[in-house]
Amino acid sequence: MARNIVSSRRRIRLLAGAALLAATQSAAIADDTNNTPELVVVTGTRIPRPEYDLSNPTTTLGADTIQHSGTVDLGDYLKRIPALVGSLGNYQTNGYGTPASDDGASLGGLNLLDLRNLGYVRTLVLIDGKRTVSESTGSSAVDINTIPLTLIDSIQVSTGGVSAIYGADGVSGVVNFLMKHDIEGVHSRFQMGTSEDGGGSSFLAATSIGHNFDDDKGNITATFEGTYQDHLFFTQRRFTRVGNIQYFVANPANPDGLNPALPANIPTADAQFEFSAPTGAITSDPFSFGDPDFTGNGKPYILGTRIDSATLIGSSGMPFAEDLQGDFQPTARREIAQIDGSYEFSRYFKFTGEFKYAHVDTKSTSTAPFDDLTIIQPDNAYLPANVAAAISAGAAGFGLLSEDYLSIRNKEEVKRDTYRLVLDLKGDLPSPDFLDGFNYDLSYVYGQTDVDDINYNNRITDRFFAALDSVIDPGTGKPTCRSNLNPAAVPPDLSIFGIPAFSDTTGSFDSTVDYPQSFTPGPNSGCVPFNPFGPTAASQAAIAWATATTHTFGAIMEHVLTGYVSAKAPAFQNWGFAEPLSVVAGGEYRKEASVSNPDAITQGNDAWISGLLPVRGEFDVYDFFAELSLPIFADRSFAKELSLDGAVRTSHYSTAGDSTSWKFGGVYSPVDGLKFRASDAVAVRAPNIGELFAPNQSLFSQVTDPCDASQVGLGTSFRVANCQAIEDALLGPGVYIPGTTSLNTGATTPTLVGGNIDLRPETARTYTAGIVGQLPGTSLVVTADWYNVKITNAIQALSGQLIASECVDLSTINNPFCAAVTRSATGHPPGSIAQIRVQEINVASFSTGGIDFTLDYAADTTDWFGKNYGTLNFHVIGNWLDHLTFISLPGQAPVQGAGTLGGGFDGTPAPKWQTNIDINWALDDWTVNYNIDWYSHVLRASLQTEMDQPNFVAPQYKYIPDRFVQSIQVGYDVAHGWNVYGGIDNLFYQKPAIGESAYPVDPIGRFFYVGVKSNLDFDELGL
Repeated sequence: MARNIVSSRRRIRLLAGAALLAATQSAAIADDTNNTPELVVVTGTRIPRPEYDLSNPTTTLGADTIQHSGTVDLGDYLKRIPALVGSLGNYQTNGYGTPASDDGASLGGLNLLDLRNLGYVRTLVLIDGKRTVSESTGSSAVDINTIPLTLIDSIQVSTGGVSAIYGADGVSGVVNFLMKHDIEGVHSRFQMGTSEDGGGSSFLAATSIGHNFDDDKGNITATFEGTYQDHLFFTQRRFTRVGNIQYFVANPANPDGLNPALPANIPTADAQFEFSAPTGAITSDPFSFGDPDFTGNGKPYILGTRIDSATLIGSSGMPFAEDLQGDFQPTARREIAQIDGSYEFSRYFKFTGEFKYAHVDTKSTSTAPFDDLTIIQPDNAYLPANVAAAISAGAAGFGLLSEDYLSIRNKEEVKRDTYRLVLDLKGDLPSPDFLDGFNYDLSYVYGQTDVDDINYNNRITDRFFAALDSVIDPGTGKPTCRSNLNPAAVPPDLSIFGIPAFSDTTGSFDSTVDYPQSFTPGPNSGCVPFNPFGPTAASQAAIAWATATTHTFGAIMEHVLTGYVSAKAPAFQNWGFAEPLSVVAGGEYRKEASVSNPDAITQGNDAWISGLLPVRGEFDVYDFFAELSLPIFADRSFAKELSLDGAVRTSHYSTAGDSTSWKFGGVYSPVDGLKFRASDAVAVRAPNIGELFAPNQSLFSQVTDPCDASQVGLGTSFRVANCQAIEDALLGPGVYIPGTTSLNTGATTPTLVGGNIDLRPETARTYTAGIVGQLPGTSLVVTADWYNVKITNAIQALSGQLIASECVDLSTINNPFCAAVTRSATGHPPGSIAQIRVQEINVASFSTGGIDFTLDYAADTTDWFGKNYGTLNFHVIGNWLDHLTFISLPGQAPVQGAGTLGGGFDGTPAPKWQTNIDINWALDDWTVNYNIDWYSHVLRASLQTEMDQPNFVAPQYKYIPDRFVQSIQVGYDVAHGWNVYGGIDNLFYQKPAIGESAYPVDPIGRFFYVGVKSNLDFDELGL
């Protein structure tokens, strides 16, 4: 179905500078006794050190910072961290546009972290430094919805050199969730909130009960946490409803975009698809090759102003907003139960154990199934009399119905049950004379996730078209299915046009062979006639008979056995080094298995969502690793500190063979309060199960043909000649004329998705270099770290759109992308793309680089004013993105994504500047937290498009505006152990940009919440 939509997908220096200036000025009079910085020990390494002593940058968020945000959704909250801005939260994985992983598994309901915009499969998520099982079949991606929010003690984000320590999947970095343990007493939190305009309400209830015993040698803690979030549908926001939300379409005054004085695309709230309508679009005489001339309610079809072959303005067609939207936020229910315990038998033997069960259930509504070319007979029971007469009078004797069936809008529910068991033994070992602190740690992690992906209203092809082919029963005078009266009747198909299929969307369902499949025609078939002429016209009985609830069941299993020893060698100190050498050495065995089993309907070709095949695979890996840290100098005349650290890991995969990751870094401090740090690391990621073993499956993707008249001038300098060569070979010389010949634009294109057993591991090289400055006598700490990451042989299943574009934008059409694109000489129009094969491949390289910066400052107002007005804490996290590039094949020009709407490698936005400022004030029993989340504007189009067509849109629409969201929370300690709080998110109600529904802010709007939390000892409870 041709659907042409131009994808709508400076202040940081002032903000950061103002915060830095204020902090620096106030710090000059701060009392260092009251403002000693807290020692934060991180576990981005197995040699614990303070955060600022690490050679590679690590960002830490404490439990208070998370609680002050008022979030009940970790994924959407963590996107505030600049390095995680490309993560996929509720607004990216649910409702309209719900993505699927490359093996066809739904990502519905998942919250997936994506460091550096390099793809969520390259971000390793740990809990207490240990792996946790995935929630997406075929992948290692972890759904952070399964992590109990109220048990988080801190979150540490390490963005370089950690694969050598923790293994594969962390080529872009690690996000480590450190949890609270050894709780004593009863800790509870309850919170509820709702948006100003309704929808998206949330509720959180959590309780942890812990008890120490045997003189605090042992502890047992049990936690239950439940959250509920209500859905947010597009009609619940005025600015996203039909008639309000604007989409960019080709300018009717400049349809070919060649007039530089006029924009090539304009925003409008009045755009429609020609070959559809809310009540159906009917062409009464197909042999006239005309446009629709009636709507399903019998009114004349108003064509309005034509934009292209399928898009109109001011017409009777289907409004974009009605068709292209669904739930922005799903209905989500999450229940987590966890129990953990520990007992220290002696210094040589401490046992800890943990078991967690998480149930996450999400439901979302998205788009509707559609058909553009469906034959409808003049005796259809629901056809208005005037339309039936027009069809009967036509040369064909039948009509064509084009419609998006809103009455059977697709609905998805994904249920995931995750189980995680952790057993850990640790303690001291008898130390030889040459070692100190000799200890061991042996752990086992088992994880399993069971998935039930449910599709409601899944249209069953043979039933739907039998129900659509209705007539009046002469015996009752009521509508019935034609096949109820005549079991031999077959619904009319497109064979008259040489296609034995019911419509343009059922090409794989051959009506001459496959009909019927799921029922036996006749009076006892149960067929209920389907009225297509309106969003609510069809009866529930007809919908129930013509659709089915289908399931795809999946399971993921993980075993991880890790053991290591650590020690210090004091001999190094005797040899003149500042401190002993710290060493860790160990090994790990990991086994992962995944299976996905669609039901029979989904595996077949007799449903709208179908063609998905089983995916199963497994691998195991043996790792050996070592890590060391050596402080070389301390308190010398030429160096306050000089230390080196390094790590190495060798891995043997049953699927990918051997690989080695390593890291080397150092810290140098010439004077007190100033440190320089740097690191160099190589990380290797082996392909996962889905990337390797997923069979080819038929899906759909929106693809605009780059050789279309409106697109051929927008690519590289090679596009015109390449399109000419491809079309001439297919159609013959002179048929295709660049800039004139129209092809399918924005079409829903069959896409063959699958894995590749020939994949090779990808390799990432990461460099970091930074500075840490602390103003003497104060708590002010400022950091700035440059980073550069380059991934070679990167594993990627490119989108159908990118494959189509890369085919003709490279220097030659003799490339693997053209080999994946099939064009049809008899297509509609001839020469259009008929299918794209999306297979995992090792592409040339990804690269990103920039500067991270942070500022931390704590002050007591007594030092400022001589009177206690409370304490202030400032925390700033920022980033400047220098480049984010993709090179599809060796020798080709890089494609720059930094500063563009879809520049990330998952098609996520990539702003050039980002910052998050958190200010917390506390006085007596009161606390006030103010947060500013900002990132810079992004180009609406790609840089290549901007170069080729500067008039792509009017200047005022060239950029999607900055995000500038401010939030506040106020808390009060009402009694010992009791705190009440309330807050407002998106305080000044920033709305999505023109042409967007969830960027640069989500559409939920201003959000209010209140809560209460308690931390009570058993003595206070009288227990």
